[in-house]
Amino acid sequence: MTDEEKAVAKADAKAKADEAKKNIDAATTDEAVSQAKTAGTTEVNGVNPTAQSKPAAKQAIDDALKAKESAIDSRTDLTDEEKAAAKADANAKADTAKQAIDAATTNVEVDQAKTDGITSIASVNPTAQSKPEAKKAVEDTLKTKKLPNTGTAESLSTMVVAATSAILGLALLSHRRKEDDEV
Repeated sequence: MTDEEKAVAKADAKAKADEAKKNIDAATTDEAVSQAKTAGTTEVNGVNPTAQSKPAAKQAIDDALKAKESAIDSRTDLTDEEKAAAKADANAKADTAKQAIDAATTNVEVDQAKTDGITSIASVNPTAQSKPEAKKAVEDTLKTKKLPNTGTAESLSTMVVAATSAILGLALLSHRRKEDDEV
């Protein structure tokens, strides 16, 4: 509980004790005094303050952590290992924030610890290493790969040789037909 929450609880208990004392002073019989005492003691014992600001601040930290983990999981540029490391970093920052909240003694300190914790968790922004490096290696390999150039002189000379062979073959065939026709 913060100092402010404790002060409110003490003021509530004191007000109930003061009311009980007034009722005791106003009692005219031993029975009335006993009833006022019992009622007053019950009222004072009924003051059971609960911490409000610290649990709310811790819940805000948990919500920020959950949102960050979800954002990390949705990133397709990260490997599972990179995601796990980023989540561990976010969890460590959340734990640090909760410790600061526990150590805070005033509502202002609790609010500051909460704000600092949320900012710290939000700052976790992992950079993808493995996938971009692998993509770059593939791109580099593609750039350096020598593909056959189908329009070069080597290909042209092959075509000329093939065409010449075909023409000579036809010429020989036609020359042979002439010989067959003369006979």
